[in-house]
Amino acid sequence: MKKISVVFLIFLTIFFCGFKKKEKPYVILSSSYMNIESMKRVERVFSSGQRIYYTVIVPDGFKYSGMRMQVSSQNEKTSNWGFSIIQSNDIYVVKSDQVYRDYIVIQKPGRYIIQFFYLNNKRYPFIHKEFFVQ
Repeated sequence: MKKISVVFLIFLTIFFCGFKKKEKPYVILSSSYMNIESMKRVERVFSSGQRIYYTVIVPDGFKYSGMRMQVSSQNEKTSNWGFSIIQSNDIYVVKSDQVYRDYIVIQKPGRYIIQFFYLNNKRYPFIHKEFFVQ
């Protein structure tokens, strides 16, 4: 009985500790250029007319060499579930890279969503984040 419980314990240890969980891509927004200190601060509220720096981090590297950055605003007056596209850019990256940095400027206050799509699958974003402009 002891041998069976030891084997079972070893099996559980290997099963739960042996497999690495896949890291998901994410985006960091900041009001200043990205460095170690600004990456520690989480910012979701920005001033109008201010540069909003974003950093896209994909731990496993980009799957494809092209992606689309899209910024949408949300208000109840539009017909597309309250979202209207403010800005959209196609970006070309090196597949082996893990980080992409740039900035956007938004003039009107409101609630916004920044999304990133691969160019071969523009239906579903692989990263999205909500933020506000005052």
